[in-house]
Amino acid sequence: MTAAAGAARLALAALRRDRVLLAVWWLSTVGIVLGGTASARSTYPTAAARADRWEQLQQVPVFVLFQSRAFADTAEALAAQQAFGAGTMCAALGGILLVVRATRLEENSGRRELLGGLPLGRHADLAAALAVALGAGAAVAAAVAAGLVAAGAPPAGSVVLGLVTGSAAWVGAGLAAVAVQFTTRTGVAVGLAFGAFYAMHLVRGLGAMAGGSALWATWAVPNGWLENARPFAGDQWWALLLVPVWTAAVAAAALALAGRRDLGAGLLPPGSGPARAHRALRSAFALALRAERTSLALWAGAVAVAGLAMGGVGAGAMAEYATAPWTLAMAEALNIAPRDAFFVYVVFAFVFPIAAQAVLAVLRVRREESSGTGELLLSGPVGRVRWALAYLAVALLCPAVLLAVLGVAVGTGQALGGEGEAADVLRFTGLTLSLVPAVWVVVAAAFLAFGALPRLCAAVGWAALAVGVLVEIAVKTGTVPEALFLLTSPFAHVNPYYRTTEAAPLLLAALAAALAALGAWALRHRDLPA
Repeated sequence: MTAAAGAARLALAALRRDRVLLAVWWLSTVGIVLGGTASARSTYPTAAARADRWEQLQQVPVFVLFQSRAFADTAEALAAQQAFGAGTMCAALGGILLVVRATRLEENSGRRELLGGLPLGRHADLAAALAVALGAGAAVAAAVAAGLVAAGAPPAGSVVLGLVTGSAAWVGAGLAAVAVQFTTRTGVAVGLAFGAFYAMHLVRGLGAMAGGSALWATWAVPNGWLENARPFAGDQWWALLLVPVWTAAVAAAALALAGRRDLGAGLLPPGSGPARAHRALRSAFALALRAERTSLALWAGAVAVAGLAMGGVGAGAMAEYATAPWTLAMAEALNIAPRDAFFVYVVFAFVFPIAAQAVLAVLRVRREESSGTGELLLSGPVGRVRWALAYLAVALLCPAVLLAVLGVAVGTGQALGGEGEAADVLRFTGLTLSLVPAVWVVVAAAFLAFGALPRLCAAVGWAALAVGVLVEIAVKTGTVPEALFLLTSPFAHVNPYYRTTEAAPLLLAALAAALAALGAWALRHRDLPA
C-alpha cells in the first residue's frame, strides 16, 4: 500500500464537508478580482484619468508596497494592479484553510485516527488536502479568466490574471502543508501559513518599491513571481511556471516532515505547563482567552508591522501629494482631511481580514462542542450559556484589540516618518475603533447560528462576512444600489462615505447585542452537543 492510498476517497469527503467554505471562498475571491477590475474601469474611464493614476503609482510608493506595481497605463493593467493584493490574499487564505481543515483539524478531532483502521496510506490526508486545494485554485483561475473575457478584457491577459489568482491559492496550500507539521493548533497553523504569505508579499513590495538593483527581491519569493507575470502588460505567463515547481518542492518537504512526527502530534513539542492552573484561569472567559491568545498575538504582530510600514512609508508621500486632484477627490468622497485619505482607504481594507479572524474566534465554541471538550467542562459547575458567552466575549475582544493595534501602529508610523505627531495616534485609533461594531455584528450573527442552527454556524458566519465584501464591491462598481449595501452590510454604516448617522456605531453595537442575546436564548433550548 502506497503512502497516498485512499487519498481520492478522502478528497471526495473533504469536498462534501467543506462545500460551504469552498463556495464562499470561491465567490469572494472571484468577486474581489472581477469587482476590482470593474471598479478600476469605472474609476479611470478616460486616458487622462488613467494617466493620473499612473502618476499616483509612481509618486506614492506605498501603493506598490501593499498592492503591486503597474506595468502599463491601460485600463486593464491598472485594474490588475488594484486587484492584485486583495485577490491573492483571499485566494491564499482559502487554500490555507482547506489544507488545515483537512489535515490538522481531522487529526485533532480524532477522525483521522479512527480512519487509520481502513486501508489508508500514512499521508493520504495530506495528499487529499493538497489535491482539493490545488483543484480549487485551478477552478478559481478558470472562473476569473472566464469572467474577465466575458466582461470584454483581452483573453491573454485575462488568462494570466486568472492564473495569478489561482497560483496564490497553490502557494497558500503549500505553506499550510508545512505549517500543520509543526503545531497541533489549527489557529496557529493558519496564522503561521498566512503570516508567511503576507511576509513574502511585503518582501515583494519592498523590492518593487526600492526599484533598481533591489528588484531581485521580487524574484526571490513566490508573490514576486505572481507580480512579474504582468497581466495585460506583456503577459509574462512563463513566470508562473515557478509556482508548480515551488509547490511540489514544498509538498515534498511537508511529506518528509510528516514522516518525522506521530499522528496527532507536532514537530514543535507542546509545553508541559505548570501542575496547577493560576487563579486567573478559574473562569470560563479566562480559559477561552487562553485558547485564543496565540492566534491573537500572531495577528496583532502582523497588524502592527503592517501598520507601522503603512504609516512610516505613506506619511511623507501623502503629505507631499495631499493637494493632488486625486487626493482631494478621495478626501471629499470620504468626508475627511486630504492628508488622511490614503490611510482611511487602507484601514477599511484591513477590516475584512480582521473580521475573518473574529469569525474564526467565535467558531471555536462550536469546535469545542463538537470535540467533546465543552461537554467535559459543562460537567462541572459551569452553565452552558456562561460557557458560550465566554467564547463570544473573546471573539468580540479580538477585533477591538486588533483594530486598536492598527490605529496605534499607523499613528506611530506616521510620527516616526516625520509627518505626524503624538495626537495622530489617538486620532487614528479612534478611527479604527469606530469600525469595531460592524465586525461585532458579523460575530453575533455567527453566534446566533451557533445557538439556533449549530451545524450551519460556520456557513452563516463566513456568509455574513462574504456578503459584506461582495456587496461593497458591487456598490462601488454600480452593480447594486447603495440602498441594498446599507441594508445588507454592517460595514456600510461605519464607512465615512456611506454613514447615515453619527450614532451608527452605537446602533450596530445594539444590534450585535440583540443577536447575541437571541443566540444565548436558543442555546438554552437545544441539546448539547447537536
